[in-house]
Amino acid sequence: MTVTNNPIFNFKKAERVQCKASIMLQGLSGTGKSGLALALAEGLTKHDWDKVFVIDTENKSAPLFVGIPFTSGGTFGSFNVGELTADIGFKPSFYLAFRDHAVLAGAEVVIEDSISHAWQYKGGVLDMVTAATNKSTNKADKYASWRDPEVASEKQLLLDLIRDPRLHVITTVRVKEKYEFEEDSAGKKKLVSMGEQQIMQDDLKYEPDLVLETIEPGHVYSKTKIQYPKARCTKTRYAIFNRGETYEFTPELIEQLRQYLNEGADPEVLLEAQRQDYIIGVTEYIDNKPNAKVIWSELKKQAGYGDTKLSEMPLDVIKELFIKLTI
Repeated sequence: MTVTNNPIFNFKKAERVQCKASIMLQGLSGTGKSGLALALAEGLTKHDWDKVFVIDTENKSAPLFVGIPFTSGGTFGSFNVGELTADIGFKPSFYLAFRDHAVLAGAEVVIEDSISHAWQYKGGVLDMVTAATNKSTNKADKYASWRDPEVASEKQLLLDLIRDPRLHVITTVRVKEKYEFEEDSAGKKKLVSMGEQQIMQDDLKYEPDLVLETIEPGHVYSKTKIQYPKARCTKTRYAIFNRGETYEFTPELIEQLRQYLNEGADPEVLLEAQRQDYIIGVTEYIDNKPNAKVIWSELKKQAGYGDTKLSEMPLDVIKELFIKLTI
């Protein structure tokens, strides 16, 4: 077969392209999520606070950092703040509206602090589901509210909160300790901790490129005694970090991250890593839900991928069907 001059079979030069950060910080209250987010943002902009924009849902807490000693030297500068409050509501689309304004204003980094509000606080997805349920005439179908067009649209927008090709995105997520009752050997029930759990849609963890669990906030005791923010890497697609390791986020480490992103990475490698994450997500969900396998098969048929193996499906299709599967 002759393939000469056929555009399908052409080669192109492999190249690295600059990456925009997609970083999620999770942790209990007081472990330094906001401070580390600001430290990362300051480093990624090469110390230009004018290009740092914060979507603040935490009762005007972000401006409290301005002017206090900063672990990279000097003090926290005057960054830009957009206040997303309960009066406005925490719909994912409202976060994205703030972000679009930040881009127009010249932002290089947007911090969304926190996106947990978009899930379970006033006007967030779960609040919208409750409102849709109260209005529904079909009380027997517990999933009907999730299929409400506005609810489904806002739920899908949660994924868009995690990354943006125009700028670096840093999100913070609250966590809580989860407890369940278990029976001991004598048949008595006792309350057992199941560990920390994100206050967020469970499948959102497959979207960011770097997930850090904050351990200790940074603190400047004196010019010679500094405690740098400390966090454990729980997920990474960046070669400079290792999963499971704990890091002190010194100015040198943050500069290394900035240089790594500027030097770039093969976007196809990052996308394939993301695709593999979603494959794992679908597989785990189906294994843990008795009826999910039948629903997944039907969703594949509707999308025109009925006979395609999960391992061979493209990322955009897997992601779209996973959202529908987990409603």
